[in-house]
Amino acid sequence: MTKKPKQRSSGPGGGRGVRAVAEVHRMPAGTRRAASTAEPVVFPNVPTIVENAARAAVATDGDNMVLHWNAAAVELFGFTAEEVIGHNLQRVIQARDVHGNRLAADHGAFHEMIRLGEAPQSFEIAIITATGKMIRVAVSIVVVIGPKATEYRLVYLMTPMHRRRRADEAIDRLLAQTNVPGVTVPGAQPATGADQRGTSHPPHLTRRQLEVLLLLAEGKKSREIAEELGISVHTVRTHIQGVLRSLGAANRLEAVSRALHERLI
Repeated sequence: MTKKPKQRSSGPGGGRGVRAVAEVHRMPAGTRRAASTAEPVVFPNVPTIVENAARAAVATDGDNMVLHWNAAAVELFGFTAEEVIGHNLQRVIQARDVHGNRLAADHGAFHEMIRLGEAPQSFEIAIITATGKMIRVAVSIVVVIGPKATEYRLVYLMTPMHRRRRADEAIDRLLAQTNVPGVTVPGAQPATGADQRGTSHPPHLTRRQLEVLLLLAEGKKSREIAEELGISVHTVRTHIQGVLRSLGAANRLEAVSRALHERLI
């Protein structure tokens, strides 16, 4: 008896190879092996820092592009988040240093410091608002490091300088009504010897101590300072004690007065 030859598939194309290809095309996309790509670095705490900041806060990436922009920044600069996110921060605010020099678009000096393992110090700049008005702001930078040292985000915390002037005036009025030993009231007879401003070496304060001192000058209490800086009340009090020791002050009021006379704030 002669064996009957096996019949070929009568499916579309009639060939096994075609059917195999058809089976491949029916495979769920998730089962295919994708080409190896670098996973984007996620910084979940950056938007939290920006949104919870009590002052204008802006987050940028390594190319100085705006990633996050809080409500206080909208109020200070006049630009909405939709208008600035994805744009270069320098081109938005047109910042200049204290000498009037325009900052580089990439803010390269800050990134160079980070690459060297240094934290940018607090500084002052002049910026242009959406209405074209130039205002001066005090800036602190928070560096948020990712899995690698080369992966980071910068959070700019900005405070209008006119808040400092109001704090200076309020302290002057308070001192004029208060007899604080060792404190010279502006406009009164200056102290002599080492107590006179400019005759002694200025005290050294850390960046955090300066931030705490500035907030003290604005009349904030320990709990308010803790909330604004994102630290504990105990830590705030520790910084305040360090400020008092460095300035040789007996209390917070005297510390702020001495700092103003030494031009520390």
